[in-house]
Amino acid sequence: MLLGCVRPDRSGDQDSKKSPSAEVRSTQAKPADAVPPAPVLPSSVPAAPAPSAAAPAAPPPPPGVIDELVEVTGEDVLARIRVSGKRGAIVNAWASWCGPCKEEFPMLVSVKQRLASRGIDVVFVSVDEPETQEAARLFAAEHGLSGQLLVAARPLGPFKRAMNPEWPGMLPATFLFDETTKLRYFWGGPVFEDELMPIVEGFLAGKAIDGQSTPGLSPGLDLRD
Repeated sequence: MLLGCVRPDRSGDQDSKKSPSAEVRSTQAKPADAVPPAPVLPSSVPAAPAPSAAAPAAPPPPPGVIDELVEVTGEDVLARIRVSGKRGAIVNAWASWCGPCKEEFPMLVSVKQRLASRGIDVVFVSVDEPETQEAARLFAAEHGLSGQLLVAARPLGPFKRAMNPEWPGMLPATFLFDETTKLRYFWGGPVFEDELMPIVEGFLAGKAIDGQSTPGLSPGLDLRD
């Protein structure tokens, strides 16, 4: 079975049909005194409260500027972590054509900003093919990344083995490494903030959090090579 991210379905929804309603008019006008007066609510019945306005949504991060695309191997990524001086790093493998990758991307950008002062970096590595790397650059910049955009070198086999030898190739994929680049946790598939942050908080607290999470997978693009 092929493992990977499922390309989003572009099929359109069926148009719903709405039957026109007929307007019924009275053939005889009633005299003005025949119209019943509007009912008066008893004073004991409180008026319905006006609907409250919804809280404004949090503004998206300002657009970033991607200066260059840098091709990296898995060993290159690990070397960057070792010399960063950080306590650890979260590495996210993603692609511009992967719907779940794009859905979790803004959350991970927010996590990157919040964890920077605590010694944890979030590193994004695109596995886009050459023909879609420009789309990846535009998407990353739109969602607040600046500087370099890392792109995994082809073939992808060595990159995946360096990240996690047990990673079969599903996207998205997220890895938590400590400062020595020991893999501490692996999320194979989409990850939510309420799943990610308890592991990171445990890691920062020095707890034994080593493990992995691989939710149900769907057939999709094979990234094993």
